[in-house]
Amino acid sequence: MKKTTIAFNRYKKSIVLIEKSNLKDLTILKQGIVLSRTCLNEFSTLVRTKKFPSKKEEITFFKYQKPYVEGRLQYFKWLHNYLLEKPISGNSKQQKYISNELDRLDSRKWKQLEFVKYYRLKEDKLDHLYFLRDIEQLDLFIDSSHHFKDPEFTTSHDYLVSKIIAHDLLIAFFSNELKILKNKKSNDVVIEEVKPAILRDLNWTGTKTDLVELIFALKESGVLRNGRAELKKIKNVIELLFEIELGNIYKVFEQIKAREKDQTKFIDSLKIGLINRIESN
Repeated sequence: MKKTTIAFNRYKKSIVLIEKSNLKDLTILKQGIVLSRTCLNEFSTLVRTKKFPSKKEEITFFKYQKPYVEGRLQYFKWLHNYLLEKPISGNSKQQKYISNELDRLDSRKWKQLEFVKYYRLKEDKLDHLYFLRDIEQLDLFIDSSHHFKDPEFTTSHDYLVSKIIAHDLLIAFFSNELKILKNKKSNDVVIEEVKPAILRDLNWTGTKTDLVELIFALKESGVLRNGRAELKKIKNVIELLFEIELGNIYKVFEQIKAREKDQTKFIDSLKIGLINRIESN
């Protein structure tokens, strides 16, 4: 029906902003949960007060629209619990915890693999059995956790579709989290190997602009490999040494060039500092 489609499209526009946000932020997840529940409540009211113009539209609603929302509700709730329970420190502990979460998801074997295959292959020959409301289809329920409490807002398989959607979203999220942690661990190992202990915790406390000014000064002064050192390599070494990310140093350099006065402000401050030290002895 037109009103459910309008509500669905409105939800999709809103939820895409949530999904593109930081899903490791509890506030963002709560917003996703509230949006999903609000949409499902709106669906429930519309479906019980209005009739679908055709069986095709009813199937579309229970096969695609409602599960799309309900699947994301499950997804956000699972992530919310994960963030509250996961270890807050220790790369290895976090990796182990996520691996356990993936194992839990994998262990949730579908009771009817044939239907899962049916859904994933986008078949439709049995849609009239799976996604039309009919009290006589009660025996088709295969998920004991989903009770037939509201025959006007439930079919035999729409909830299973939402579980498949939530499952796929969670697998993608946790797999990405595991990849990030493994890469971080690898980078940490590289840093430990390359960076001597004496240089660790030597954090840069000046501004990034100051550091960019210094990098270009070192490059143009010709003191590194007789001027043949690559600017990118100097930048990478500085970032590693001071544990900082400088981003696009060329853009910062353009800002330095655009200064109306004190174009070499940081270099000048180094000179003043050195002169003061010399004169103090």
